[in-house]
Amino acid sequence: MGNHLTPKVQWSLTEEGMGVLERAGLGGLYLSLTAADEWAAQGDSQVQELQRLLTWELSDHSVKLWWEGEDQAILTKLVEWAWQEREGVFYLPGLHRSLDEREHIYKRLDIHRGLFQTFFQHPKVLPREQPITEIVKEDEHHFFQINYQKIKPRKGGLPTVKILPEILKQGMTQEAIHLSASWIYPGAAKRFGKAAKEEENWSGPPKLGLLLIFAPLSCVFFELPMTKIKAAGRGQFRPNWAFLVPEIKSLTTFAKHFPLLRCQAPADFLRVRVQSLGDAALSFASAYAARGMERRLGLQKVYIAAMGQVSHYQGQKVRKKILELRPAEISIKRYERMIRYLPNEFRMRQIEKTEDPAQVQANLWIRQPTARGRIADNLIHDRPWYQDLLWPHPWQVDKLENQRQRTKQKEQKSISLEHLWFNNLLFERRALMNLADETVMWDSPEEQALLSIFHHSLRQLLNKDEEAQKRGGSRNLLERWDDRVQAVRRGLMRAKTRELNRKFIMEFLAEGGGSKELTEKKEALWRFLNHPYDWQKSRDLALLALVTFTDKRLGKPKETSEKGEDSSDE
Repeated sequence: MGNHLTPKVQWSLTEEGMGVLERAGLGGLYLSLTAADEWAAQGDSQVQELQRLLTWELSDHSVKLWWEGEDQAILTKLVEWAWQEREGVFYLPGLHRSLDEREHIYKRLDIHRGLFQTFFQHPKVLPREQPITEIVKEDEHHFFQINYQKIKPRKGGLPTVKILPEILKQGMTQEAIHLSASWIYPGAAKRFGKAAKEEENWSGPPKLGLLLIFAPLSCVFFELPMTKIKAAGRGQFRPNWAFLVPEIKSLTTFAKHFPLLRCQAPADFLRVRVQSLGDAALSFASAYAARGMERRLGLQKVYIAAMGQVSHYQGQKVRKKILELRPAEISIKRYERMIRYLPNEFRMRQIEKTEDPAQVQANLWIRQPTARGRIADNLIHDRPWYQDLLWPHPWQVDKLENQRQRTKQKEQKSISLEHLWFNNLLFERRALMNLADETVMWDSPEEQALLSIFHHSLRQLLNKDEEAQKRGGSRNLLERWDDRVQAVRRGLMRAKTRELNRKFIMEFLAEGGGSKELTEKKEALWRFLNHPYDWQKSRDLALLALVTFTDKRLGKPKETSEKGEDSSDE
């Protein structure tokens, strides 16, 4: 729509004061107005009323609004259109464009749960009902569990409407306003004491403050692994979430290609789960790459913040980490290849059958690959994908510790976190081996050759253990081999200097015996071992060889990962 008069308010992506959240807000406003045009054509009465009060003009880089009347009354109608709830679950017309999404809450739950854990995390900001556990049908014989909370109705509408009076105290003509950090900077808690009183939350003209109301509509939400904190005198697992804000350079292209990563079907709940911030960022970037965005806009920069509770401050979720990054094209390609072999997936569990349809239980749980978080973080930071693969990832340590305690109770023996992590990786060794066979994953053919050399040495050592077992002894081949592998693993992980690493690997290769490939690649091996600051590659490749080594004499590794982790509690 257009108007020849001077607009009441206008924004541009490039004007002064437009930070990442303000540009995201302009993107969210653009999504809401384009959706209004679509819904008006379908006879939506709420939009038709909005069109009688408000006129807009949209372009590739700007949005202009015209209206007559009181600022707050008109803009309240706009915000009420953009932010709605149906059956206690957020309904956002700018994102939920189909009638199917409007009528089915499960197709809106990913954004709903993400908003509850980030921008609307505090019950005083958005009152909520008690947690709900429901069983969702994947197909006729498969069900999985979801946990969420509904919005508790209250007077005054959603918080997005209640914040408008604070922005429009004197209309759109004010020079500056101040807004609270809980909305503008979710997870950024103010300091305690006198310093908190002196801190500014957000200051700027009201038209930029208005944009911030729409900023969450341009965000993508991801569920991170849960962490354990001390609460009520005992340890409790609490959810962590991340919100990702894309860099918007073109409003029309953003609205056309924005990968919402929404739950269109039960299986899409898998996409919300990530193992690290790198996993979240590359999941988003690869969705953009699939739409050919890089050819038109260049590589997409993203801003991503992880939020969760900590033991020393349980009043609200705080920001645990913030990243600003632009994934490289090769990182996106390698991530897409990794997802091919290490996807999130539904797993079956045994459930007692019941004839009562009201007693249907979830027989599916979502399994996330152990290696995925570490590999994704390596890729996002332009490191070799296999770097530090055998060290537990920080985001997964608490759940790994919980698994360790359960393993200790079940098997009546202690096991270190590193050993348990290694066992979990062994269950994924076929997928990791397939990944290692992909040429695109390597910076040089010498890395692949080194991995092959280490595999050959391991096979030679397995042959020696088999011969020793045949000569007699109380231990079988699997027990001998497990001891051998653990000794190599511990030796490599303790080799924390170049000299110790070189000594251990040379002794390991010498014990395994020579090979034609070792003879041909000895100069490359020597360069890796003696590199002044990149010598760790040889150690990491040797560890990768341990976790990807396969031989029919060893059989299939026993799965030690957890047997159920449906959906994190709200």
